[in-house]
Amino acid sequence: MEMPTVESVASCLLAYLGFLAPAVMALLAVYVFVRPPREVFRKLLHIVAFLSAPLVMHAASSWTVAAATLVAFGAAVWPILAVGERLPWFASLFVQRRPHEVRRSLLLLFWGDAAIVAWCWGLCGKPQVAVASILMWGFGDAAAALVGKRFGRHRISLPFADHKKTWEGSAAMFCVELMLGIVCLGPSPAVVLAALAGTYVELITHGGYDTITVPVANAAVLLLLGA
Repeated sequence: MEMPTVESVASCLLAYLGFLAPAVMALLAVYVFVRPPREVFRKLLHIVAFLSAPLVMHAASSWTVAAATLVAFGAAVWPILAVGERLPWFASLFVQRRPHEVRRSLLLLFWGDAAIVAWCWGLCGKPQVAVASILMWGFGDAAAALVGKRFGRHRISLPFADHKKTWEGSAAMFCVELMLGIVCLGPSPAVVLAALAGTYVELITHGGYDTITVPVANAAVLLLLGA
């Protein structure tokens, strides 16, 4: 097992920042000149965020370096966002619904993804499952929110489900999860069951913790069924 060094983590961080800097500039341009609906811009931010782990994995020489880089970036961004929260434009730019939501969500995302990388890539030797689990959740969650808010008409009343969710949004999430799973891993019953599991877990997860629970559910099913 390769032990991460300052040099290896710094190199991985620099490679990741090579993606992040232009992505942030593009998002700022969209915010200023296009003025998309708040929910659309919120999901564009989410897409940039959840693409982080696959890109870091691509740049890393081992799972230990990838996990250490994600942990380090999450820790570094926390105090920066804490300062940013004091600025009047922060909540509007980041579409923050609750106090401290952005930095809390980012910490959960980066540290949760680090755990998934360690589990799938480090423990099980299947980095592709880590990538699939994260992408299935990320794009699926975005589809659920956008379709549910725009076209959702039928509320879900299943036990433990968040009753703000709709069947239309959940159907969109399942379809997108399934599509991303097939793209990453190929068609298989495991991918279908993982998409179903991720969709259901997203329904019953409250408080924004689906950042962790859905990728974990995806990964658990895929690993259990040998995807």
